[in-house]
Amino acid sequence: MNTINEQRDQNDKGNGLSAAAIPRPETTGEHIAQWVSHLGSPPAAGIAASSITVARLAVPGLWQWISIYVLLALVAPLGFLIWQLRQGRVTDLDVYFREQRKESLLVTIAGLALTWLLMNLGGAPTILRFVVGAGLLMWVAIYLVTLRWKISIHAASISEMGFFLVWGFGLSAAPALLAIPAIGWSRVKLHRHTPAQVIAGTGLGCLAVAVAVLCSPSLHTPGFLTR
Repeated sequence: MNTINEQRDQNDKGNGLSAAAIPRPETTGEHIAQWVSHLGSPPAAGIAASSITVARLAVPGLWQWISIYVLLALVAPLGFLIWQLRQGRVTDLDVYFREQRKESLLVTIAGLALTWLLMNLGGAPTILRFVVGAGLLMWVAIYLVTLRWKISIHAASISEMGFFLVWGFGLSAAPALLAIPAIGWSRVKLHRHTPAQVIAGTGLGCLAVAVAVLCSPSLHTPGFLTR
């Protein structure tokens, strides 16, 4: 473990980006914010939305497609990020420094693109293809923004999940929207993002859902997952 930390410190010094500069939780409120942030992380949000969708849709082979999505678009990027951390290529799993986010974002985009391609070639349900396609566009947008500015990926992911569930299940899923301000508060409380970065991420997640709804006739009607 010490070897990993030493290598990471050396790389940090070489890049001019030090883990010592990352804000650490100190107060009770900040520790609570850290747990909220972990629970609402992009992989957690993706798995939660996927599981709820599978539980509601009686479509043959749906578990197969969701498993491919989770493996390629969630697990693989997370594994790559953990490898980067062990190699000292990033300072933390949250990737505090914008300059360190590009590689992991490209891996996420590649995983989503491959998932979308396999779904189209294999005849996956239309709903899944459009939702994954919209998610792919969102992550491409996040990458492009990240080249110049630090946007909140937590906020984008949780808002995409929240708005998708509400549109799919109707007002019964409205409590899911409470996760959006909770995650936004946690990111600002931890000094990981500014309010503007959180608001931009939230708007991007909402836009991704709107694109999926507009492009897929099967998603046009609110509450489509309840029918």
